[in-house]
Amino acid sequence: MFTTTTTSVHALVVVISLMGALLSGYAGMTIWGRKGGKPAGGFLVGALLGVLGVFILAVAKPRQKEIDSAARSAGLVRCPHCAELIHHEAHVCRYCQREVAAPAPAGAL
Repeated sequence: MFTTTTTSVHALVVVISLMGALLSGYAGMTIWGRKGGKPAGGFLVGALLGVLGVFILAVAKPRQKEIDSAARSAGLVRCPHCAELIHHEAHVCRYCQREVAAPAPAGAL
């Protein structure tokens, strides 16, 4: 009933669909990661929703909780004086120029 031409056309459609999903996922991951969100979430939305998902990610803003989580995983903390993200080992905030308390040593209790 099925010919080899029909089967190869179906296989081609599947391959093109998967490539489109991967490209949309990559675009979503890039956009969401640059906005401070978790890139894996951007990949999932982009891959599952395609171009519509990429558009949604371009318009949306990540939640503050997600931004803080991504910053902590990158080794950043908030300055207690101006609330800007700074490196966790910084002694002086580069934004407000105020001294930041040094973190406690790992072995100290």
